[in-house]
Amino acid sequence: MILDANVALVLRYFDACNTGDVEQLKRTLADDVVHYFLPNIHPPIRGAEHLARYWSKFKQVYGPTWKIDHTLASGDEVVSEWSCAYTLPSNGNRMIFRGTEWYVVRGERISEVRAYYQYDEDRDCQLNGFPYADRNYLAK
Repeated sequence: MILDANVALVLRYFDACNTGDVEQLKRTLADDVVHYFLPNIHPPIRGAEHLARYWSKFKQVYGPTWKIDHTLASGDEVVSEWSCAYTLPSNGNRMIFRGTEWYVVRGERISEVRAYYQYDEDRDCQLNGFPYADRNYLAK
């Protein structure tokens, strides 16, 4: 089923983000992929090579652990809710932030990512009072 294949593709993308392997990442991305970010400090990243190298560097600098907590799929789109634990290079603190992304799949590759999240190096960014541990979400 195409929906299952699209979700599997997004899961492979996150696995590749966890390894930081550029070639593994590129196998999940359309050559002309565009990754849009909500925070103004991050302009869109265009192209599979550029995006793969971005995540590879992110892995080297922050040592993140990514986990997809939920997915939904419809047609050529997949939506995920994810968690990311990472280490601040400035002080070694382990932090966590969570978000959601929309993916457009074209030709069995991710062609667009729209990332919605809040990021703050001074605090964890997650829903206030949400029972993350009780629901088996990623912890620090």
